[in-house]
Amino acid sequence: MIYKGRAGPAAGPVAAANKFWVNRDLKPVRQDPQAALRRLEKAGFKRQGAALVDAGGVPVEFSVVTNTNKTRERMAAMIQQDLARIGIKLNIVALDFPSLLERFTRTLNYEAAMLVLTNVDLDPNGQMNVWLSSAATHQWNPSQKSPSTLWEAEIDKLMRAQAGTADEKKRKGYFDRVQKIVSEQAPFIYLVNRHALSAAAPGLANVQVIPLHPHAYWNAEELWWARGGADASGGGR
Repeated sequence: MIYKGRAGPAAGPVAAANKFWVNRDLKPVRQDPQAALRRLEKAGFKRQGAALVDAGGVPVEFSVVTNTNKTRERMAAMIQQDLARIGIKLNIVALDFPSLLERFTRTLNYEAAMLVLTNVDLDPNGQMNVWLSSAATHQWNPSQKSPSTLWEAEIDKLMRAQAGTADEKKRKGYFDRVQKIVSEQAPFIYLVNRHALSAAAPGLANVQVIPLHPHAYWNAEELWWARGGADASGGGR
């Protein structure tokens, strides 16, 4: 609906397009309001009329901040409707991007935030600034002097281990475990992976689409116009 069919449900921090590094054991969570309610009830929450309340009878309510972007505002509205079905009130706060960045990186004055994270490298070493607990962009609890949880300490150890070996099989095993921990602990809730749409003129030869930007033209020096192609100048490679 939001992406007009040009996105798929996300299961974790790596999209299926990254065929080597994705942990294929992870599956997207299916929407199930009744199962969600059962889990909340086990945690001490209960329905009181139309609202979900905690053990003290206080209605569950929180805010999500995002930037003024039509796509994200529509996604936030859908999440708001879904949470209302189980009695949770979600307030949407749309900010200009500098104000959002201020809250997100400096004041940490927010309860939840909805943003897009884009991997700029297929290799997990390009994500060290997010997963290491000491990193400034470890976004749910940045710049820790020491890991505040056992699972963050394990991620630190695994990320350093995968960065310290050239054995791809070992690196894959370490990073698969990182993805599993992130899925279980949910510091991020991954929503969708957007599809990348690329187009090229029929006469353009050797186009190779990859997951990274620019998706179709990363090998620009190897592209050429095939004979009889669309290049009006008639040039070669």
